[in-house]
Amino acid sequence: MLLQLDRLAETPYFSLELDNYISDLRRVTRELISRISATPATLNEEVARLALENIWELTQFLTGSTTKQVPYEVVYAIERAARGWTSSPLLVTTAIVQESSFFFQGGQESFFRAMEAELGIVIKGRPVQIALPYIYRHKPLFCIPLFHELGHFVDSARDIVVASLLQFPPESGPALPGLTPPADVSSLSAGEKRIWDGVVKRHRQEYFADLFSAAYVGKATKGFLEQFCPDAEVAHTHPSSSARFALLDDFYEGRSNPIIDMFQKTLAARGLPKLEKMFDTVDLEPSTGDVRPFQVESDRQLFGLFESGWDFLMTQWQSGSSHWAHIAPDDRVDVANDLIEKAIRNRMIREAWNAAVDS
Repeated sequence: MLLQLDRLAETPYFSLELDNYISDLRRVTRELISRISATPATLNEEVARLALENIWELTQFLTGSTTKQVPYEVVYAIERAARGWTSSPLLVTTAIVQESSFFFQGGQESFFRAMEAELGIVIKGRPVQIALPYIYRHKPLFCIPLFHELGHFVDSARDIVVASLLQFPPESGPALPGLTPPADVSSLSAGEKRIWDGVVKRHRQEYFADLFSAAYVGKATKGFLEQFCPDAEVAHTHPSSSARFALLDDFYEGRSNPIIDMFQKTLAARGLPKLEKMFDTVDLEPSTGDVRPFQVESDRQLFGLFESGWDFLMTQWQSGSSHWAHIAPDDRVDVANDLIEKAIRNRMIREAWNAAVDS
């Protein structure tokens, strides 16, 4: 493990924060090895085992954060979306996985506290670990679920759903589609009630993440679900696709919805931003329609690229027009994603250049 961290330390990340984070993990690992190798050992074996398990897990996401694999453009957009919800910049690390799933994982806060208490070493970075399929690493329009996953991170970090359960107990609503209505909960056994409580919490978590995603990438949230998860039935872990679509439609159209109202009131009580449209729709026809990248001028346009880009891709995929008519349908997916990726990258380059000039 220490050898792997040493190799990672030699990897060019172009991020001082990541470099410092790896340095802290190396110090912790060396100290752990030193203490458990001493005679007698000066650290509880169980503490050492759990610590090394945490470090191993953290390194798995660092291996995908190299200059050759990290999806910089998507990470840039994710970091920008998180700015209004976190007290400090995110330390985003990535794992490129050979599967079709997206997921996030926060570092175990108990591990960081334990290392400070047991070893006297403060690990300053707090990683947001995201995993995305290898085949999508350079397809930003297919990385739209990462905004949903960021919603899960924000929820976990700011205790949003937990707060909603205190402010709006499951027994008093709002009712969630496909689940036992709150009015009928009294008829459940104690065991059934515990299961029901857990399902309500998980469904609220999914609804919040959907709404968070929709605030930043608009109808692309629903569009992606329609393509890849069109008719899922209600489950203990997730609401049905139809219930998710209905909630998203209400959010898009600004219609009153008790689930949306619950989250807005919870966010207000916690002093957090409300869920609302955080992007500007952009007209891609003059640029992307001419097979050129759009010039992004603001963060709101950056987020708008995802909804507008998704709409553009779906339209051209089905019936290419102008220059796109001469591109094979299967290639249109790659070309559209490449142009969106270049648009974000150009924004990153201009921003870095302007910062260097102004410094």
